[in-house]
Amino acid sequence: MASIPSRDLAPVHGSQALSTPALGSSASDLVTPCAKPGPRHKPPPAAEGVTVAVALSGGGFRATLSGLGVLQLLADSGLLGNVRYSSSVSGGSVANGLFAHHYDELAAESFSGEAFNRIVVEPCIERISGTSLTWKLIGNAWRIVGPKTRVNVLADSFADWFFGQQQLAATPAACRFVFNAANLTTGVRFALEREIVGDYVSGYVRTETTGLRLADAVAASAAFPIGFNPMHLKDLELPCGNGRPVKLQDGGVYDNMGLEALDHLCHDELIVAINAGGLFYVRRGYGWIPLIRDFLRVNSILYRQSTALRRREMVERFKAWEIAHRGGTPPPPWARRGVLFGLTTSFDDGPPVAAEWADARPEREDIIQSLARVKTSFARFDRETCEQLVYRGWWLTGATLATFHREALPGVLPSWRW
Repeated sequence: MASIPSRDLAPVHGSQALSTPALGSSASDLVTPCAKPGPRHKPPPAAEGVTVAVALSGGGFRATLSGLGVLQLLADSGLLGNVRYSSSVSGGSVANGLFAHHYDELAAESFSGEAFNRIVVEPCIERISGTSLTWKLIGNAWRIVGPKTRVNVLADSFADWFFGQQQLAATPAACRFVFNAANLTTGVRFALEREIVGDYVSGYVRTETTGLRLADAVAASAAFPIGFNPMHLKDLELPCGNGRPVKLQDGGVYDNMGLEALDHLCHDELIVAINAGGLFYVRRGYGWIPLIRDFLRVNSILYRQSTALRRREMVERFKAWEIAHRGGTPPPPWARRGVLFGLTTSFDDGPPVAAEWADARPEREDIIQSLARVKTSFARFDRETCEQLVYRGWWLTGATLATFHREALPGVLPSWRW
């Protein structure tokens, strides 16, 4: 065998190392953080007492309703007015959008539990249990003409059902509402907020210059693949966009729990995060089509793994805060204060639920598995399922806070109103 000249074995440095077609990409395909990212958001005003941050995951109307249960518990506990950050993905963005849309009405009634139930929860349940959004979308399919696409019809349907024509830039400033999508061009989280829209690769622009509605932000965050095409923001000129298109898909593609938007917080804020993503399984109806069945299973595994890694990392940060708090020592900089739970969260392997909470508030173990198996869809849910999902979110929020952060709750714990 002929010897190979040593110069051919020398390592290649810099961008040339990534330019070989054997890697499937070239240096020009790579993205880097924007050097001049443009405007940034302002911090929300300080809260009196504990500052609360909420993360509402994806999962269709299952996530919407259980997310409303989280917010209902905070309202019942006198903490809803202390929410200064509310980050969401997909179905959770519907709940987040309802909170933002009715924020001023709720503030006028001191964010009471009764007001939240009357203004937000009950009308949402009436809407979801009364009509199928899926069939509404099908009935409006004829509107997909010219520049309109399926995701635009979804946005219009959200506007009709929930948000009207409210502009994203007109959402309240007292709370930083973050609607998370995935930018298919840059491969990172794309934030849609009151002050700015954009991502760290392409940079940010002022929301007021975009004309985006609240309904558009929720639809971009909830545009799950296959069901909806990406939302294409054609006229959005970002500082480092370089002419690349902005194509937004369901935020769950990147981070289905909406946690990344809260990474910058310090260990003083109380984070309340719910994962309403459901269980891992592939429906039997696809079993006779091997390629589709296997694709769905692989996709479910990838989703489960990425979500598990984010959950594990955040839980470790919560544990670090708790250990430091119990020991009376300052928590490490990366520690966080908060709770994270899923619809099927079990307390069997950890500290038991605080008796003060559990004794007077049944967990309803009979509904846990069935709720986790509720389809990830925007179809009609029967009223009983809607109420059970709200209750499950409410109960889990109260149970985890009473167990791990009793100091954040009022002296008398709230009771279920239904």
